[in-house]
Amino acid sequence: WVNATDTDAAKWIKIFTFLHKEEIESVIAEHSSNESQRLLQKTLAAEVTRFVHGEQGLKEALETTEKIFSNQQAPAENLSVQDFENMTGITKVSVQAEAIQAGADVVSFLAEHKIFPSKGEARKMIQNGGLSINRKKITDITTTINTGFLLHNKYMLIQKGKTNFFLAELV
Repeated sequence: WVNATDTDAAKWIKIFTFLHKEEIESVIAEHSSNESQRLLQKTLAAEVTRFVHGEQGLKEALETTEKIFSNQQAPAENLSVQDFENMTGITKVSVQAEAIQAGADVVSFLAEHKIFPSKGEARKMIQNGGLSINRKKITDITTTINTGFLLHNKYMLIQKGKTNFFLAELV
């Protein structure tokens, strides 16, 4: 919903929400005055999330979004154990401790844990600068994933492209 075009969002907010016509017109007008804020898309996303997951689900989604997207310049090390444990709406990946302790090349690690469908796609994404682990760009396909990547000795926040996030957790 958040990545919808303005035209699509204006159509969809009328179809997929229970907002009154006046509210929708007000949101569209306010959005038009400052499109970069994406108010229309955010309102659409919030209303649909509230309808599907309830008020608590919306609250959790907003909290996770805030942690992940609000300050991407801040080091991932600033996130607490509780922040990681409370993240919802993010793809979680279980990682065997032995895999990290022995060290694994980044391309194999990403493919084996289904973050990428193949080693080839993982390799291309890394070479094109589209992968970050713990908010740090990974540009070398020979990088070894080891315990040094773990936050709080348990987590890795993996970003694939601009908007796909995975939380790898040691089990």
